[in-house]
Amino acid sequence: MLDQSQIAHFLLSLGVIKPRAVVGDGLTVADASRRNCVFIVTTASGPTYAVKQASPQSALALQREAAVLRVLADAPELAGQVPVVVHENAEMAVLVLRSPGGGRDWAEHHSAGRFPRAPARSLGLALAALHGLAATEVDNAPTDVERMWALQFAEPPHELMLDLSIGAQDLVARLQANPPMIERLSGLRDDDHGDAFVHGDVRWENCLAIAVPGSSRRTRTFVVDWELAGSGEAALDVGTVLAEYLTAWVGSIPIVDAAAPGRLLSHARYPLRRMQPAIDAFMSAYRQATATPPRLRRTMELAAVRLLQTAVERAQVLATPSARLVTLVQLAENILLEPEDAAQTLLGLRE
Repeated sequence: MLDQSQIAHFLLSLGVIKPRAVVGDGLTVADASRRNCVFIVTTASGPTYAVKQASPQSALALQREAAVLRVLADAPELAGQVPVVVHENAEMAVLVLRSPGGGRDWAEHHSAGRFPRAPARSLGLALAALHGLAATEVDNAPTDVERMWALQFAEPPHELMLDLSIGAQDLVARLQANPPMIERLSGLRDDDHGDAFVHGDVRWENCLAIAVPGSSRRTRTFVVDWELAGSGEAALDVGTVLAEYLTAWVGSIPIVDAAAPGRLLSHARYPLRRMQPAIDAFMSAYRQATATPPRLRRTMELAAVRLLQTAVERAQVLATPSARLVTLVQLAENILLEPEDAAQTLLGLRE
């Protein structure tokens, strides 16, 4: 596999970048690996390139992502909002994607406590366009991807538990000690159905705020990381976006004691009232552009599932779950008990 020091030479050999980008345009190569080995290449004035390399076990996911992006390239409603495939080598399991330069992921874009409506509206329109496509347009789009693995917590597979840290196992044990919640998760799993072409992982780190040509204001949203795209529930994509706002809210509360998280709600750096205009812009744009949007109840239920997964993922590096992660689990439980009430009380949303 290519290492970080070889990436610039590799792109030069493909003709993707020019020598002047290396010499005079401040080219940088950053390691952004997660599921695959990923290097992000940026310059001061040009586009951004992602060089993704897969292991033999994950090579198929990379091929699927390339196939998905080639289909989306023909969707005019998504023009300028999804990466462009500039090179694919199936034998080497290498994929090179191009994105606009100067993008900032939503976590960074919102780090100052501002939650602009324009990027949120742009994301709502993008998801509406995506969900309107037929999933069968991509022949090898994954149909066996477990995007909502938290629904397995009632009877988790042995392999899943083996992959969890002690801290993550602690959170799962807390859930399993709550029979009504386990029953709810089992019921949600039984109701699972694919009704749309979905992204499958619309977290803030996969949403880039970008500027339209000729402007310096980042008012559009560009969506990356399409490895999990395929047939699935539209409510999961929408619910994931809502869960990200809730996660940012909980993460901004100075929680000391998980037994009394509400004591310091007024001290949240990112209060929900400040997020609600952006949430409303996202949901309004999505609903207006979608013929049959998913029911709010189902959307909130899957937002809760996403909160559970986020808590377990973040506990993977901990020996003991933090008070904030325990609070995320408690929030997910509360949402699952009263989804519509939670939508209105927390997010200002109604059916």
